[in-house]
Amino acid sequence: MNTLPIALPLTPDACADAQRRCLALEISHSGISVLVPGCDAESTAIYAEIALGKNHLQQVKAVEEAVYSNPMLLADFRSVSVLIRRSDTLPVPQGFGAWTTVGQGDESIGEGIASLGIEMAGYCDEELLKFLRRSFNNPYIGTHMSRLCAYFGRLSRRSNRQRAYVQYLGHSVDVLVFSKQQLLLAASYPVSGVSDALYYVLAACETAGFSRTEGEMMLAAPTECREQLQSLLRNYVNYVMPLIIPADLCRQAPLELALAARPNSHD
Repeated sequence: MNTLPIALPLTPDACADAQRRCLALEISHSGISVLVPGCDAESTAIYAEIALGKNHLQQVKAVEEAVYSNPMLLADFRSVSVLIRRSDTLPVPQGFGAWTTVGQGDESIGEGIASLGIEMAGYCDEELLKFLRRSFNNPYIGTHMSRLCAYFGRLSRRSNRQRAYVQYLGHSVDVLVFSKQQLLLAASYPVSGVSDALYYVLAACETAGFSRTEGEMMLAAPTECREQLQSLLRNYVNYVMPLIIPADLCRQAPLELALAARPNSHD
C-alpha cells in the first residue's frame, strides 16, 4: 500500500474524498495513530502520528485538543474505527460478562472472538468514550488486542507448531502465543527500548509454555524496530522470522490499526 507522508496538522484538504474512505484511530496514553486507506488501488493512504504528551491524567483533554487541532479527523468519513491501546486488556472466556475490576469513571469495552472462544476484556475512561461518540458518526470502539487476536488466530491454524506473534513498536510490545487454534497468552507491555522488549517477550513466552527450540516466532514491526529485536531474539529462539504483511495493509501503521481500517472490517 502506498502511503502519503503528511505533515501535521491534518487539514480537510488532505482528504477531500473522505466520504469514500474509512478512518481508523488508535489512542494510547502517549499519542494517536491515524490511518486513512486509499479508496481504490490508485489512491494513496494517509498515515500520521499525533503526540499527546506525557501527562496521563489529562489524556481526555489532550485527545480533544488533538482532534480539534486536526480537523480532517472530523470529516464525513464512510466509517470510523477507534482502537484503545492499553496494557491491561485481558482475554477471558466467551460469555464471562463485564470485566469485574472496572474502576470508577471507567467503562468496559471489548469484543468477542468466536473462533477462539474468548472475549478481549478491557476498559476506557467514560469521558473519553463520551467524547468519541459525540464527535464521530457511529464509531466502532474496541481494544487494540482484539484485532491482533483474531488475525493471528487465523494464521496460527496453518501451523502444527506453537506460534508466538510479536509486535514491537518502539514504545510497546505485544506478545500473543498460540497452539494451533488455542490462544495461550495475549499481553501488551509498555517498554523503554529494545532490551526491555526482549525481556518481556522472553518472559511472556516462558509463562505461556512456548518452546524456544521447537516453536515459531513471527515479528511484526517497522523495519528498524524489527531488525533490532530480531537480532537479539535469535540468540534465544531457534526460529524467528518477519511476519509477511499483506500488500493491501499499511506497513507503517500498527498492524491492528491497518486491519481495522479495512472497509467492512467489523461486519
